Amino acid sequence: MCENALLQKVYETGFALDEVNLYLDTHPSDSQAIEYYQYVKRMNQDAIAAYEKVHGPLMINQISGNSWTWVNNPWPWEGGM
Repeated sequence: MCENALLQKVYETGFALDEVNLYLDTHPSDSQAIEYYQYVKRMNQDAIAAYEKVHGPLMINQISGNSWTWVNNPWPWEGGM
């Protein structure tokens, strides 16, 4: 998958996660919505992991190890996303 497709999957699953979260704020006993939340949460985590495996961390708090790799990728104004 190309970078745009991987990032699109992160955005889509993140949007779905936000939407079901808002729904559950007003319907906390809906067991199907809770199931869907768990499903979408896994999909979002998988999408983030797939993107980060290829392109590096999406968020600064995802950096691990003994080197500061955050600055290795192009900045947004250099064509990075």
